Amino acid sequence: MLEARALGLSVQGRNLVEQVSLQVAPGELNMVLGPNGAGKSSLLSLLAGLRRPNAGAVELAGRPLAGQSAAQLARQRAVMEQNPLTPSGWKTAELILAGAYLADADRADAACRQAMELTCTTELAQRQAHTLSGGEQQRAHLARALCQLLASTETERYLLLDEPTAALDFAMADALLAQVTRICRDLNIGALAVVHDLNLALRHADSVLLLNEGRSAGFGPTSEIMRREKLEAVYGVRLAELSSQEHALRAFVPLPHAHGD
Repeated sequence: MLEARALGLSVQGRNLVEQVSLQVAPGELNMVLGPNGAGKSSLLSLLAGLRRPNAGAVELAGRPLAGQSAAQLARQRAVMEQNPLTPSGWKTAELILAGAYLADADRADAACRQAMELTCTTELAQRQAHTLSGGEQQRAHLARALCQLLASTETERYLLLDEPTAALDFAMADALLAQVTRICRDLNIGALAVVHDLNLALRHADSVLLLNEGRSAGFGPTSEIMRREKLEAVYGVRLAELSSQEHALRAFVPLPHAHGD
């Protein structure tokens, strides 16, 4: 379990994260939603151990994050940053293999091959990574993070994804999150993704943390948290809720502002 209890982060007297608690279990894809500036990326950095909280604590597989070395953390959690750097001159396979920097050569090569198969990037292996399309680069960086975990001998592993669908069209974003869902289920990896699209969260998230001004506005199963009244209060917009009984789907659409608003 990846668990945060009453996390807080303040910078220059401003609270970026305040009293936030959540849990991510192996095999689950959970998501963090909220308006711009709600503290989503700051929270992810705390969960990854990239920043230290001013209050509260994070436990990874029953052990406090505080005090663990970078190498220890890297064996159990991998981070896909927002707008990750794609080095010029690297082949895609080299970019993905870089995730397995802690493993011996044989284990690293096996992890790289498996990561490429799981993310459908095998056909991109010999292409220059910086020449890939936006969607292809996102898949390559997902494969790099996955390679890091596959090369590990730890039994509990977690993916932390900061806006993995940024700049992707709806079909590409949906396909990427579907890949992450399958990876979580098949390999028993827990994942937490920061996203902006409410409807992608409805389609793919097991649980949702809704953030507003650094505070939790709710954490729990997606069907319980993703309610129209709650979302309207957090985002400050009126929403129409649509549903399809045939496909067992729900969706939210923002309504036009009333005249004079």
